[in-house]
Amino acid sequence: MNGSNKRVGRYVRMVAHPGQGAALAATLLRVADGLRAAPGCEMYVINASADEPDTVWVTEVWADAEASDRALSADLGEVGIGEVLELLAGPPELVDLTPLGGPGLR
Repeated sequence: MNGSNKRVGRYVRMVAHPGQGAALAATLLRVADGLRAAPGCEMYVINASADEPDTVWVTEVWADAEASDRALSADLGEVGIGEVLELLAGPPELVDLTPLGGPGLR
């Protein structure tokens, strides 16, 4: 493992209110689109759960913790963060990671 790797990664599991999984995914796709130009955002992928229709996973990779903090603490209301919160049945579950490499990462 490279000790100088500053990248941060995260899996985020979000569960929507019953029947709202597609709406949650659509809203998160808008959020992802709004993050395309965010400095340090290397990956922000929205994934539908294959066996839980109201569960959506987000896969994130950031250049460093500061880039993640800046982007996710900024006023992202225009890209749907408020709508995401309204659709959630409970708080998101986070798994923090250290990306090491592979296809899709530069």
